[in-house]
Order: sequence, then structure tokens, then C-alpha cells
Amino acid sequence: MFSFSTRVLLFNTLSGLLLLLCAAPSQPAFCADDVDPATLRAIGGHWYVSQQQPVTYYYKDTDRWLDLFSWHRKDSNADGIDNIRISHDETCLIIDSQGYPNHPTAIFPNSGNPNSIQVQNFRFRFPLKPEMSERITRLPMGPIGMALNGVVFFNPFEQGGMNAVAGYSEVWLDSCCGHPQQTGVYHYHKYPVCVKSPFKDDGKQHSPIIGFAFDGFPVYGPWESAKQMAKDLTGDAALDVCNGHQDQERGYHYHATPGRFPYVLGGYHGVVEPTNLRGPGRNLQQGAIEDNASGESRLPKVIAAVVPGSAVRGKQHRLTLTLDPAKATRSPLPDGVPEWVQIGPFEATSIQREGNQVTVEINIPEDSSVGVLMDCHIEFKGNDRRIVFKANDVFRVTMDEDP
Repeated sequence: MFSFSTRVLLFNTLSGLLLLLCAAPSQPAFCADDVDPATLRAIGGHWYVSQQQPVTYYYKDTDRWLDLFSWHRKDSNADGIDNIRISHDETCLIIDSQGYPNHPTAIFPNSGNPNSIQVQNFRFRFPLKPEMSERITRLPMGPIGMALNGVVFFNPFEQGGMNAVAGYSEVWLDSCCGHPQQTGVYHYHKYPVCVKSPFKDDGKQHSPIIGFAFDGFPVYGPWESAKQMAKDLTGDAALDVCNGHQDQERGYHYHATPGRFPYVLGGYHGVVEPTNLRGPGRNLQQGAIEDNASGESRLPKVIAAVVPGSAVRGKQHRLTLTLDPAKATRSPLPDGVPEWVQIGPFEATSIQREGNQVTVEINIPEDSSVGVLMDCHIEFKGNDRRIVFKANDVFRVTMDEDP
């Protein structure tokens, strides 16, 4: 587990490299839409591979050949091994993943989670030509799919069977919507706002792909079209119980649904690749999962307000967080300035405190995702463990034309 300062340095270095690459006169393929299809070889379904070195895998999404993985291959934990390594055989795209997040996370363990993030050794097989199944397959516990950065999706339930997103403690997930379980597997239970795609998700068109389910069908972000979230579709276009639907351009695919169960997947509508399932998950039942959320967070809301609650992209913003010490019943509110504040994927560049008000500055990049409510996460350095306070769904990035 890296120290806070080391991990921030790694993330900032990676972010800076991406900005330099995308600003260079000769942009890499994952930053552009002008890939020459004559240089690609079809390997099945929507998948293509370059015929030149280094080998690059492309997914044809409507009329674009997209390099989904090259940016995410980087060595986030500095162990000399890429986050993800890609190959294929006659039937599947094969991804070896360390499952290690390439974005800022909370520092674990902390007062809300006793586990630590550990490097994994995953191997997943995603069917090149996913097939629809006549019956819906129930999601297992543990991994149910993988985001583009190699971090896994879990179903909405925590180990005890409770909805991990709603009706549970707000400190359960960090502001990037993930956390580690007992064996150190960092994972997402809901739309991961910090998964960096090379492609903008600005709410002006269909969202880009953010990952894949274990049946091989892609998982897209929340938007269906300009200012239209997929979760709000009705009629024949509405999402099914698996959080998926079909269109003429993409065929069957899933959408993440921020703020609405099942958040990522509700079941598999395709034929599941059995090698992805481990242990008891191999004997899957049929049918979609059902919500069991009850009540609200078990903990009082120490972060009483975040003002303003929205801001536009491409600028620096100052936000004021109001803390309520009377609500800090589990861990007393410490004195002094918080060591770290993160809102969604945005780390505070400066932090000040006066009384119960914390003022932070954040930079929102031009390519930030819009319209999705994000969480706020505050950490104080404690004597034996970090003290965490969290508020869910308190801030969003707005479209350029919005006030």
C-alpha cells in the first residue's frame, strides 16, 4: 500500500502524461477517431487488432474504432507490471488485470473500512461475439464485470446481503465509488465517476464504454443521447431489469444508472463466460436481482452541506463544506485542517478551515463527465487510523451552457 503522498504523485504524473499525449501534434490512436481500418484485422464481433507493433486492440462502436485500453495499461502501483495486459484466442478477448485503481482513492484502512487495497492477479475472458441468452442469469457475489482500468464491478450488495449503495453507511465507498473488501480487492458497486475514458462523456451524445460484463456485452456510461439519461427512457427503449437494451448501432448493451438500482448490472442477459466465475459463483441461479435498500445511512451526516452544489468544466472553483460536530457520533470531529478532501474525482488543491467550515479549491478539467451526482470525502490524520467523513450525491459538473 502506497503512502498518500506517493499515490498522489503517481496519479498526477499519469494525468500529466495523458494531457501531454493528447496535446501533442501526433495524437495516439486512443485520443483520435481517424484510425485507418485498413491497418486493422477483425478478430470477432466488434473487436479488431492492429497489424503493426505494438499490438493494439480496438472496439468498433458505431462508426468509430476505439482504443479502449491503451491509457489504462500504465503501471499505477509502480511494480514494473502494466495494470492490464491484453491478448485473445478464437473466442475471447483475454485480459490479465492487477485490479489496481489508476485514480485517487481514499486511504485504506480508515475509520470506515478496515481493509487495504491489494494488487490482484485476475484473468478474465470476454466473448468476442457475445450471445443473448433465453434466460437471465443472476449476478454472483464478487466480480461481475470489469471497468476499462481493470478494476472489477461488484453487484450492489455487500457481504451481509445489504444494498451497499443505498440504506447503508455513507463512508462505505470512497468518492470514486469504490473500496476494498477483505482480501484487498478494490471494486465498484455503482457508476465509477473516476474511471477515466479517453473519450468525453459530456451529456451531449451517447456515453462511451466504461467496461464489460462477464457475458461480453459492453457497459456504457449513463447518457443515451443529448440531455437524456438511459435510466429515464420509457417504452420500447427503456432499460430492462439487467440495465440493458438494444439499438441499431450497438446491438445489446448495458448502461450505468447513477442513483437508481441496480446501478451497473441487474443480471446477465447474455451467455456468461464460465471461467470468469469463481467458487460458489459457478452455480448461478436465474433471474434479476432485487433491491433490498431500507432507510437511509446508518450514520448522521457530519458533512451538512457542500456549496455550491454544481460547477462548470474547465475552471477552478472554490467550495465551502459545512461540518456538524454534533453529528460526529462514531468518530469525534478532529481539530485542525483536513489532510485530504476529494469530491468525485477532483482532489482539493488547497484546504482551509475556520470553525466548522472547510473551504477547498478544485480544478475541473474540460473533459469531466457531467450531470452525475458525486460524493464528497474528507480525511483527517488520526493517531492509529485515518478519520473519514463522507456525504453522498452532493455535487455535480454541469454542461457548458448551464448556469
